[in-house]
Amino acid sequence: MQNTTSSTKSSTPIRILDIQQLDDLYSLSHPFIKCPNTIAHLRKTKVMFLMRGLPGSGKSTLVNILKRIYSQSFVICSADNYFLDSQGVYNFNRDNIGDAHRVCQQHAEDACKNNVLAVIIDNTNIRMDECRPYFQKASTYGYIVIIVEPRTNWKRDANVLNIRNTHQVPADVIEGRLRQYSPLIPFYFGLFLNQEQSNYVLQQAYGYYQQALQMFPQLRKDLEKVSRSKNIHVNNLLHRSNMAVQPKILHCTVKFIGKITDQTRNEYSNYAGNRLVSHLLGKMCSGYIVGFAITPRARLLFTDRNVWSLWDQDDNETVTKNSTSTARNDNARGYGNKKQQQQQNRGPRRNNKSKVTTTDDDDYDTSPMVRSVADDDVLLVDKVTPSNESEEMSFLHPTFGFLSRAHLTCGVGPGVSAAQTGQDMIDMIRKESDSLQRNTRVLDSDNEQMVMKYFGDGHCFVYLKEPIPVETIFTGFFN
Repeated sequence: MQNTTSSTKSSTPIRILDIQQLDDLYSLSHPFIKCPNTIAHLRKTKVMFLMRGLPGSGKSTLVNILKRIYSQSFVICSADNYFLDSQGVYNFNRDNIGDAHRVCQQHAEDACKNNVLAVIIDNTNIRMDECRPYFQKASTYGYIVIIVEPRTNWKRDANVLNIRNTHQVPADVIEGRLRQYSPLIPFYFGLFLNQEQSNYVLQQAYGYYQQALQMFPQLRKDLEKVSRSKNIHVNNLLHRSNMAVQPKILHCTVKFIGKITDQTRNEYSNYAGNRLVSHLLGKMCSGYIVGFAITPRARLLFTDRNVWSLWDQDDNETVTKNSTSTARNDNARGYGNKKQQQQQNRGPRRNNKSKVTTTDDDDYDTSPMVRSVADDDVLLVDKVTPSNESEEMSFLHPTFGFLSRAHLTCGVGPGVSAAQTGQDMIDMIRKESDSLQRNTRVLDSDNEQMVMKYFGDGHCFVYLKEPIPVETIFTGFFN
């Protein structure tokens, strides 16, 4: 009789989901409604759910679900409440619509000031100008914004909406609003930390920056040359307060869109039109901070397979002249070429024929990522380690290749655009690679928590021996 408990590893069967099956899985749900890990994270995160859709499209159903899930701390802000009398009867008056929205916006701001965790904006929010006041409040008070649209198949059908809406909105008004319906295009898509995690990471970043200044006199001397020209103490040279825009929460950009032009509209459509992307909006994705680079900023490693399908930044971007060997000093002086920074090369385009493939084929052991195969985008997921097995990972080395430029900008020098830090990360990766390939000796320091290396010319990196786990939410930044 053969021993059935042999150590031979059984192969995992390949599972392929076509796009229709993927739609079926998510058509009646959203990650922040159905994913337990996402819900658990959002229950301790300041989040603004901005509802979007015409009357009768199914918004109220989603609002009631959100209210039940996030019942511990929530506020619903709706302009419709202005037209409810003491008996709860709805009496709409078009002349008072401006006042209704001002009251609603003030209600939202009051909720944000009071740190209510879930602020639900229950309006139609068809146009960007209707949403902008809420985006600004979210940015001011450190809220993650998640756009919530019903996935009902009648949400753009004027006849059905006319029948289903409870406020007896006339068909011609619904048709007019449908003509105004256009995508809300974010400035970028990103993975956002909540405010508590952001504050912790910033504290760690500034702490390691001070240690690096003490550990490497040459680094301090290099940066003091710049700080004197800026009339600022070197300890405060690289700080978040120097950023033109100072959001309360940290993020890792996964797709930059920028100002709205015909080109960026197309880029948005190509990216957001990918079902793998659209169905992950509002989902929690986990990762690790594995080190800090002196600007300073945090280097990220994402083991979450979902992030691989979202990433659309160029990890091999050609570094401009102003961000090569003297990049750190140039950055601190604010000499970066902003036009070249904005004209970044884009990653490979995705299309709507996506399918998810889980494979155990040895051919894909070494580089799991999204690959383009003919006209289809296929997410190749390598052998997934079961949750009951420990997984050894070494973080004390550079991260090259796919997702290597993933980072959180913790601070910059005066006059420096935060967009420059992506190019800085590429430059740092190349310096690390060159030092390894040429076996170049670099100044270093080692203790129980980290290995710190100074590559010269203001470039320093802190490799953490114990990476910092982070939980992020995938969504857009619209302000």
